[in-house]
Amino acid sequence: METKVGTKVDVDLEDFSDEVAEFIPDLIDSKDHQKRLNARNSLINMGRSVLPQINILLKSDNFELRIEGAKIIQQIRAKESIRTLVRLLEDDDSTIRWVAARGLILQGRDSIAPLLVALVKRGRSYYLKSGAHFILKNLFSEKEKIEYKTLLMSLLNVNYIGVIAPLEASKALKALCANY
Repeated sequence: METKVGTKVDVDLEDFSDEVAEFIPDLIDSKDHQKRLNARNSLINMGRSVLPQINILLKSDNFELRIEGAKIIQQIRAKESIRTLVRLLEDDDSTIRWVAARGLILQGRDSIAPLLVALVKRGRSYYLKSGAHFILKNLFSEKEKIEYKTLLMSLLNVNYIGVIAPLEASKALKALCANY
């Protein structure tokens, strides 16, 4: 997806409650940063109940709506958003991938298993592997960094055969789940 900066609201406001819809145009107000920030914070303060509506923003062609949606999801910090944040690690835009990675780190260790599952399923994705490396380096304990060194190396090194990351992620997932 191509990054598009603009002021066009390309989502159907009918898909949103009136309470949420009133803030959508303000999320892309490029002239008034404070207005934009206030709109984002208002949506964040509404909490997890708005997440299904905010997920609609992630499908927009408007970069500003997509990044604002990702930031709102990141800041709400609901466990049910972890899979969405993992999926955003594969977004074409590096800013959105960065917001998703930071969001997963903020979620803490609850992010590890869903991230490993994604690596098992889609571990050949360069963006996913790169984000997963950053996240796991932040969430793994020092002992786990040593124990899962092969996984971490396979995520960082593009020269590794494509099947190594999913295989190592599967091993780590089994070991970590056994410890809970």
